[in-house]
Amino acid sequence: MAKKYTHAMDAGEFMAQLAQDEDYQRRARIAEADRQRRGEERRRAQVPIAEALSKAGYPIKTIWTMESEYDRYPGALPVIMEHLEKGGYPGTVMGKLARLMAVKDARPYWDRLRALYETHIDEPQLAEGLADALGRSAGKEQFDGLVELLRDDSRDDVRVMFISEIIRIGREQGWKVIESVADDPVLGKEASYRLHQRDLRRRAKARRDARRNR
Repeated sequence: MAKKYTHAMDAGEFMAQLAQDEDYQRRARIAEADRQRRGEERRRAQVPIAEALSKAGYPIKTIWTMESEYDRYPGALPVIMEHLEKGGYPGTVMGKLARLMAVKDARPYWDRLRALYETHIDEPQLAEGLADALGRSAGKEQFDGLVELLRDDSRDDVRVMFISEIIRIGREQGWKVIESVADDPVLGKEASYRLHQRDLRRRAKARRDARRNR
């Protein structure tokens, strides 16, 4: 049975007791072994992706450094999209590949990203990455599609990620969309917060204008 620890202990005493707790140490060893296993699995899974990106002119050791090493990487997007559609990688890798498509240069791939988003319902890391990509890569021509995705209640919380992008693209039309979902059980909290912040900015601007016109 695991030992109980009180809040009265200082940090040193707490760590010392944990070091003597065999059950805690056993669980810690299992957790560390699992972390290392998953890290190695992720490292191996990235090898073919990194090799393909290197051939495309983007030499990297890990896809996690792509954004820090390259401000823009339009020539890498076909490779990233190919591996996204191929699939079969660990969830963390798939999610990261999707987020690498969250750039303006990925706009030509928007319909293909949407197709992936609509078919990978049970893969949360990939779904979140694709939602990020769909929002950030979208332009005016994708506005209606983004609104459709926002209102698709089969996707639950991930839809919240579209709110800021709908405002960015649609402006006043976007605000009308956000007003229409203010009472939605999933979207309502974020929509109401955005609307409240908008109203605060408008009131502040009205006060500044009034002072200037005195």
